[in-house]
Amino acid sequence: MDRPEAYPITYGVLGLLAFWGPMSGYDLKRLFDHALAPMWAAAHSQIYKELRRMQELGWVEMEREEQETRPDRKVYHMTQAGREALAAWQAQPSEVLQLRDELLLKITFGSFAPPAAVAANLRAGIAFHEQRLLQYRQNLQQLPVYQQPRQASGRPNPYASESEEDRYFSLVARFAIAFEKTYLDWLYETLASVEAEKPEESK
Repeated sequence: MDRPEAYPITYGVLGLLAFWGPMSGYDLKRLFDHALAPMWAAAHSQIYKELRRMQELGWVEMEREEQETRPDRKVYHMTQAGREALAAWQAQPSEVLQLRDELLLKITFGSFAPPAAVAANLRAGIAFHEQRLLQYRQNLQQLPVYQQPRQASGRPNPYASESEEDRYFSLVARFAIAFEKTYLDWLYETLASVEAEKPEESK
């Protein structure tokens, strides 16, 4: 049987395990939402798929933890092979950024829609990105710290420590904020341009 491939999301899961130590799929999903949302979102199903992939690669091992009132908790531990894979991935060239944004696609073909519909899409985009900018600014105040203390349950808490933040998480968090601000500036300018369009100019 061929060895399964590894993808960027695979290394995202691997990196979180390296950063915080043994975790369940639930814990990993929570940390994806808190720590990796600016650059890589993931659904529960994707995370469990990657955990199975990494088990096949020998990068993680799974242990069951008994719980009195709930089903057993599956906890994944990173292996030495996983650490070596993470280091090898860092040495590889990164793929070129490819932006996939349905709003931008709609604006590109705005000639085939009434200006009111284009403006409505822009307003919805503004509301969404303003909310996301707020979220990223809040996250910047409580960035994760390497090997932080865990909750009493044993689960990692990305905001549990008052120690110095991780510099690399901080750099990416600041990029996410700058990106959202730039996108919002463009959305407001584009909305003003669309709203200034005269009815006879529309197609």
